[in-house]
Amino acid sequence: MLFQLNESEEIYSFENEEEIQKAIKFDKIGEVILDYKYKSITYQINRIKCIRLSDFIFWIQSDFIRIHLGQLLCLIFDLINKVQIMESQGIEHYYLDLNRIWLKLQENSYPSIIYQFLYYHIHFTGYQSPFYEKKDSSLPIKASIKIKEIIQIIIYRCFNRIHLKWTDPRKREELYNAIIKPIMDLCKQNSSSIFQINIQIQETLNQYKYQDDKKNNIVQSLQIDDNVADFIGSQREKAISKVKKDLNDLIEFGSQYRQIGIDFLLQQQIPIISKHLESYSKVKLEYFIQAQQQGNNLQKREIKIKQILQQKVQILIPESLKKYDEYFKFEITKQEIGTLEQEIITSVLKSQQVQYFNNTYWLHSNNQHIDDFIFAAIPKIINQYVDDKIEEMITYKNLRLIDEFF
Repeated sequence: MLFQLNESEEIYSFENEEEIQKAIKFDKIGEVILDYKYKSITYQINRIKCIRLSDFIFWIQSDFIRIHLGQLLCLIFDLINKVQIMESQGIEHYYLDLNRIWLKLQENSYPSIIYQFLYYHIHFTGYQSPFYEKKDSSLPIKASIKIKEIIQIIIYRCFNRIHLKWTDPRKREELYNAIIKPIMDLCKQNSSSIFQINIQIQETLNQYKYQDDKKNNIVQSLQIDDNVADFIGSQREKAISKVKKDLNDLIEFGSQYRQIGIDFLLQQQIPIISKHLESYSKVKLEYFIQAQQQGNNLQKREIKIKQILQQKVQILIPESLKKYDEYFKFEITKQEIGTLEQEIITSVLKSQQVQYFNNTYWLHSNNQHIDDFIFAAIPKIINQYVDDKIEEMITYKNLRLIDEFF
């Protein structure tokens, strides 16, 4: 890999225990932790071996990594195949997007700034979790429908970065019309099935003689794919060691701002690196000020969340305590109330509804209303945390009273 990311967490909500268990059995990535009480699922994902599809597409779109058209078509084919198998087993994913698709790389397989063999397994996350970062978060769409939209996004962002044997724009347009347009047209048709799209892709792979021959170093390509530039010995290949060092230094520095800070820096710096790969030895990355600004923004947001929580908790605790007045008469000190407030705030900050927004910086990128969505998530969950903590406190006081009595 060009850079080494640490293990990271993804946290989502779920609705149906039986269905989420079925999904995990079919499609497990990393270590999975289920919290049945608060209906949250946490994935602990090894980022050295796993790549989020939104990141992968961004790297291609930024002209950072190189892949062949043959590899892109195979990726689309594999995505469709995954959806078909999933739905054939009675499993539904109504909230699929680029952020919830992962490529788990096989041994010695990784993307690079030069062409490389890519072997992977596809995994989905967030099976029952709405898009809390969007206004239409509650609108479920079947994966077999949503994947057609995802395919269009992938092609739209990546095709122009794919290098072919010919640089003539007319020849490129001709190949687009022959290869890509039929796929895009099928994706846009409501009546078409994803099975038809895969048939179209398979015919294209056959027609343009797709080869995946590691023994003879034919890198998963069509006969029209570039087979000259950006291989071993190219200027890009000479830049690999410095790119690796710079990105790993960036990740080490960004780790103080957590995974979301690292994601932010990578999104800012990768396009800059891409522009200078032909003469990369002269490049010096500058990201310290950006990182500090992002860190300050995250800190300000957390302070505001705590302020919102503090205000709501101070109102809700007395209301919740009234439920116990009829049955219990305990003296509750100001110190105990203060401790209770802090425990509730800490629990809410760790909740899936808040931590969800730390899954990836892509949820924040170009999202002017992200703070509003985060703040809107708090009232939906805080009552339960207040009630639970007060119940714990009352139970504890009861047990102490029993101990003192006996």
